[in-house]
Amino acid sequence: MKWTIPAAEGFQPSRYIRFLLILALILVALMAIKSSFNRHPDEINHFLAAQYYRTHFLPPVIEDPAIRESYSAYGVSYLNYHWIEYVFAGKFAYVVSLLNVDVLASVRFSSVFLFASLAIFFIYRSKDGLEHLIIPGFLLTTPQVWYVFSYINNDAFALFVSVIVAFQIAHKESFLNHFLRSEGFFPKLHKGIIFGLLLGFLLIAKANYFPFLIFAACWLAYGFPVLRIAFGKNDHAFKIDFDLLKKFAFMALVALSVLTFRCGLDFYVNGETNFVGFSYLNKYVGNLENEGRLLAFQEEVADYCCKPSTVENDLPNSHKDLHLKEKGLSLKHLFSRLEWHKFSFASFVGGYGYMDIWASKNFYRFFAILYILFGFYLIAAIVRSGVIESIVQLGITLFASFLTVFISVYLSWTYAFQPQGRYLFPIIGMIGVFVYSNRRYLHNTVLNNFVVCSFLLSAYSFIFVALRQID
Repeated sequence: MKWTIPAAEGFQPSRYIRFLLILALILVALMAIKSSFNRHPDEINHFLAAQYYRTHFLPPVIEDPAIRESYSAYGVSYLNYHWIEYVFAGKFAYVVSLLNVDVLASVRFSSVFLFASLAIFFIYRSKDGLEHLIIPGFLLTTPQVWYVFSYINNDAFALFVSVIVAFQIAHKESFLNHFLRSEGFFPKLHKGIIFGLLLGFLLIAKANYFPFLIFAACWLAYGFPVLRIAFGKNDHAFKIDFDLLKKFAFMALVALSVLTFRCGLDFYVNGETNFVGFSYLNKYVGNLENEGRLLAFQEEVADYCCKPSTVENDLPNSHKDLHLKEKGLSLKHLFSRLEWHKFSFASFVGGYGYMDIWASKNFYRFFAILYILFGFYLIAAIVRSGVIESIVQLGITLFASFLTVFISVYLSWTYAFQPQGRYLFPIIGMIGVFVYSNRRYLHNTVLNNFVVCSFLLSAYSFIFVALRQID
């Protein structure tokens, strides 16, 4: 078997991936319809957050009695965060409910709608070339992706946006590439605005998508260098592409405007924000919050083991999963005793319900072998190509993937032990961009067989484990 494909267009996904995307969408919809309420991780809290935004636009007052039920045992509501997905889900549910659709179904189908939008968009685009199926093809390689699109949560929307951003980065004729390659600053300005808004949505998504933003920044910085070295006969000089620099700065400004606007709403309503960036600044720089209302309310409503005062003053009696590092657990024991790696991988490729429904051990072994072989193949194929650009892109992808895993590990160790594979979902978009951009060095048979085998394993898990056991 040859390692590379002679054809100029390189790796081309099978046209049957269109059919697999439709099958996956049907399974997503079946889970949304079939499963009873609150059979999925924290769905009741997610549901109450979405319900609030059915009739509201501004974030709620922290102490509002009307949202008291949305607070968890940790004393925090999803409404306290800056995430935009609940606004989308609430408004979507409101519109759908006008058709006399069940309330739960209307909220859940906001997530199903996102997966359907991706499937329809990429199937439509594939008429112009099967390479458009590369990035969505990786949505078929784990059933956990389908699962998060089948109920209301705070992962589906961020994954949806990251896939769109991945396509914008990879595709030569995307809005982003039109904007960056255009002559002058203003002719394609609206396309820069669109991409900046997408980045802004990721900025106010969950913190585990920050590595994806770093990946995007590094990838674009390498592909569109602002600083160049111009060599002359006797010397050389640095040249700055100010037009390109202005475009990058403009998109960053649009993204930051989204973040500023969302945090501004928090300050307007409550005088403080729970944005993770402000939390870190508050911890290391000084008190940036006016009153600490959320912290005070958390102290009031949280279970004793989860109260901030318990963690600070009575750590041994705090929840067993909190602040493991401070309790004396070493990083080594996070893996050897608590098996963070096993639980994270298993829940990346199929952990359902309240992380209490699993497939057999052999299922996860098969998936692990398949992923490892595919990973080694990608690295070997790119290194064998000897193309510096591709090797640099491989380095960017590996670095950002490692950063994604590192953040998940670190937070499980220092904050709350949550070895959940969905925290690693940003890697899906990264791999999609990498494979799309280097498809000319990859073999059709290997790539298509990987997607099909992953899909078959995923379908088995979703049908005979998830749908069968979740009532």
